[in-house]
Amino acid sequence: MRIVMVAGGTGGHIFPALALADELIKRGAEIVWVGRPQGLESELALKRGFRFEPVPAAGFSGLGILGKARWLWAFLRAFIRSCSLVRGLDPDAVIAAGGYVSAAPLLCAELSGKAFFLLEQNRIPGRVTKLFAWRARGCFFAFPPVMGTGDNCIVTGNPLRKEITAGHRHDDGRTVLVLGGSQGARALNLAAIDLAAALTNFRFIIITGRRDYNLVKSRIRSGNCELVDFTDRPEEFYTQATIAISRAGGMVLSELVTFGVPTILVPFPYATDKHQDANAEYLASVGAAIVLDQNRLPGLTSLVCSLMTDDARRREMSEAAYRAASPDAAQVIAERIAGCLAG
Repeated sequence: MRIVMVAGGTGGHIFPALALADELIKRGAEIVWVGRPQGLESELALKRGFRFEPVPAAGFSGLGILGKARWLWAFLRAFIRSCSLVRGLDPDAVIAAGGYVSAAPLLCAELSGKAFFLLEQNRIPGRVTKLFAWRARGCFFAFPPVMGTGDNCIVTGNPLRKEITAGHRHDDGRTVLVLGGSQGARALNLAAIDLAAALTNFRFIIITGRRDYNLVKSRIRSGNCELVDFTDRPEEFYTQATIAISRAGGMVLSELVTFGVPTILVPFPYATDKHQDANAEYLASVGAAIVLDQNRLPGLTSLVCSLMTDDARRREMSEAAYRAASPDAAQVIAERIAGCLAG
């Protein structure tokens, strides 16, 4: 069974694809990864030993007329390259986990009659999912979607690596984990600097993202902080977290609930279709998270202090998080895909 895996852009798209790829390999699959040549996906896929095939890709949103003309030319190049790959590799299926790099390979798969499957990390589907879901052999949602879907779409949870699903929290009751996704979040980073200075009796782990690491390092004045620029092993920090402060991307939420971490969610206000707000609202509705608008970050210190000193509330949130988790998602999706291809 040969599978072309397409995912790129942010860790939120790449990490679930990595987890599913590992599960498919257990079932005898050969994985060929397709992504941007200079993207995070090339670094991570090659690090895991996958064959990597580069496809040029660029985003479409926010472009002017000239930018859209350049995008069209780039997409045509990506389409030609993708069709050449699909023809040459002759895969049994193409699996796309999102990001704009997915569009051209999916279109080639559809035109060539290849089976294709989609992973959707958020409650509000991304543009690639909206375009291709109705014709996919299967579309796997991490959380209950906010809109109607076809019969081929099911809620499975996000695929997670075995290191995540096998992990357990051993927190010390005083550690606050701050993370903004694979690219970091400047608003959370700046808020964390103030938090650490104000709450010196607590320990802070701040995953800054590579862009902001030096900025945060230069401004930290308190000695209660551990700074990390980027990690592809976040479980090392989830296991230490008493609470987390996070953006609300689908993948990081799936990981946090698997570890039962009580979380304060600050959705990115400019996320496409406000999908982070929808994700955060769902976790808040089941009692696993507290949602704080970014424009209310000045109130974060009192909220953190309140939650860190309320053992009963943290315990309730942790139990709700565990109930919302789907640790077997990778196995469920792999079995579905293998069954579809065998039938």
